Amino acid sequence: MKVEATEDVIRILVAEDEKVFRILLFEELQGPNRIIKVASNGIEALEFLKREDFDLLITDLKMPGLEGIELLKEAKKINPRILVIVITGYASLDSAIQALKEGAYDYIRKPFSLEELKVSVNNACTLILLERENKRLLEDLRQVYQRFKESLEERTSSPNSLLDELERLARLHQEGFLDEEEFEAIKKVLIQRSNYE
Repeated sequence: MKVEATEDVIRILVAEDEKVFRILLFEELQGPNRIIKVASNGIEALEFLKREDFDLLITDLKMPGLEGIELLKEAKKINPRILVIVITGYASLDSAIQALKEGAYDYIRKPFSLEELKVSVNNACTLILLERENKRLLEDLRQVYQRFKESLEERTSSPNSLLDELERLARLHQEGFLDEEEFEAIKKVLIQRSNYE
């Protein structure tokens, strides 16, 4: 059974074969609403990815068993939304281009300052939270649209139906589901429609 991420928690997986560096990353990347798990190689990381839903993968490029680029590809197959930061002591233009082509969010050369990695991780976490908020807002908008559509379908042929629709529209506007421009555009359509009936 796959463990899903909750809305305010960011789940991070670190795949690093050097134990000291793995522990350092685990300790330094801790933060509020972050769950960090570590894997000692690409194969172990892939098993984590199959069992749990992660938002961010930080992977070394060169690891025994399954290298970082292959792990990146597999991670994207499992979860296309996952952000991946590739870190490497074997940086080359070719590997950077390949990582970015495969969908890496960032590519960082070793040695690097912890601050550089923290900035990249913090930016990735901000992006993840913004995407979640965007998804929530789109769902809210879909619900408002559905409510509005249902209210239009409920209208009757009585002379008061236009007034009822305008009152419902005004309530949606007052509740903040419609901005002024949307309110005026829909009001105009309703009035025009009532003139043709």
